[in-house]
Amino acid sequence: MTRIQKRDRSGNEIFNVAKTLPMEEWMMQPITFSAKDVPVNGQAHGAPLVITLIIEEWGVKMILVDNGSSVEVLFYDTFKRMQLSDDVLIPSTYNIYSFNRTVTIPKGEVTLRVSDGDDYLDTLTTFYVVDFVSPYKVIIERPWITGIKGVASAYHQRLRFPTYKGVVEVVGDPQAARHCVQMDIQKNEDRRAISR
Repeated sequence: MTRIQKRDRSGNEIFNVAKTLPMEEWMMQPITFSAKDVPVNGQAHGAPLVITLIIEEWGVKMILVDNGSSVEVLFYDTFKRMQLSDDVLIPSTYNIYSFNRTVTIPKGEVTLRVSDGDDYLDTLTTFYVVDFVSPYKVIIERPWITGIKGVASAYHQRLRFPTYKGVVEVVGDPQAARHCVQMDIQKNEDRRAISR
């Protein structure tokens, strides 16, 4: 899928059309999971899918794969650690709403190259950069997964997608996922203690 966007001089979006390209045969390979794909002793786990990808030549760990949202998020701390300058940010035309209706105003948008490190995956992805404390470095959402024709399974701890060389997978890191969940729980407990 390609996206055509037009913005005015101040960065406001005035035109946006998504165009779907014809499907090639390799794009229609079946993507399946089986019980053998579940991590050892993982049948009862509740860990989210957390992976590592290459973003602009940086190996970025602790990327949350979230099928339920509609924008890719790059946290500002990660943005700065990647030695990117605020000059590359385009003013954002969107606010990000969380499930509890809180609003986060992005610092801007940036389009970066995302790959798997093995030359199977190479995409240009627009991220919303937010200055918000999170145990995750990046959140990859439904549009990106759909764009690579991928299937993500938190239960199997895998992201699979078709390539011209066959179905390729990025395996999750359950230990990093548990660490992020613990950090998130602690952050929420600290916030509650302060509000009391």
